This record gives sequence, C-alpha cells and structure tokens, in this order.
Amino acid sequence: MSKRLLTSLSIALAVAGGALVSCSHNDGAEGTIVTRNDFENVQGWGGSNDASITTEQAHSGKYSLKVGPQNEYGYTYVQTLGQMSTARVKKLTVSGWAWLPDKGATAQIVVSIAHSADKGSPVFYGSFTLPDEVKKYKSWQQISHTFTLPDSVQATNQLKCYLWRTSTNVTAYVDDFTLSVSN
Repeated sequence: MSKRLLTSLSIALAVAGGALVSCSHNDGAEGTIVTRNDFENVQGWGGSNDASITTEQAHSGKYSLKVGPQNEYGYTYVQTLGQMSTARVKKLTVSGWAWLPDKGATAQIVVSIAHSADKGSPVFYGSFTLPDEVKKYKSWQQISHTFTLPDSVQATNQLKCYLWRTSTNVTAYVDDFTLSVSN
C-alpha cells in the first residue's frame, strides 16, 4: 500500500513540476505558444539550404535567421489557423530577439493571412519594423508585437510569418522566435 501511495505521489509531483516549468517562462509571448524556434532545429527540416539561416550572429545556440543583400525574405513559418488553435484566433503575438547593426536596418516581421494555401487572396496583413522595437544597436534586443486579427479570420485560413528586409540592403538578424495565439 505505501509503495503504491509513493508511486502516485511521484507521478503527481512530476505532472505538477512539468506544469510549473511549462508556465514559468514565456519570452514575451502572450497566449498559447504555437511555435518556438531558435533556428537550431531548422537544420534538416529543409532550412539547411536556406540562405537566411546563418551562424554569423546568434542570441542562443549557433544559428539565427537573417535578411540582407543576398536574401530579401527569411525562412517562413506557414500553418493553417485551425492547426494552431481549436478556437477562433483573436490575437497573434510575435516575439523573439533582434540584432541590428544600425538604424539603416529597416527589416520587418510580417504576418500575412490568406484564405487558404490554394486561394491566396488576403484576409489580414500586418507587420512591425524592427528599428521601432530595437533601441540599442549591435546587441541583441528583445522584441514583441501583438496583432489583433479581424473577425473574418477562419480556421481554414493560412498564416505566414516571416522576416523581410524591405527596401535597404542592411543585414538584420532574429533569433529565439516565438509565435503565440490568444482566443
């Protein structure tokens, strides 16, 4: 009987400990985390040949995402909203760390939602410029931005989130990227 009680207590403590660990650190994320990427895991997932994955700068680990003269767009996260949440997504928060060499780096993080993968007509488009979030250059700065989505978004809509160089050729880096949703 005491061995059974000890086993039950051990399981309960393990579950409670796991719940505490999962709730204790959100890196600026708001809501339910959908994806977190430090760009170490992109290697082998089709990203290893992507010029936007680099070892030039990294907030954590060895890799980060970059845009610059050789690449206008960074590695893109693509998912249908219904696979991100069972409830209607009302808000989407993008957070992570950015490194900019100077104010000339006008890169943006873009959130684009289309009707579907087949029907690319837009339902929502939003972006934020990294220099608006980064106040100190040549060091990693935490960034976070929440988008309020229109009532017209549906579970079948396809979301794309990516780093875009915009009009300048100045290199910008992002690492430890998190995308979360609120219902």
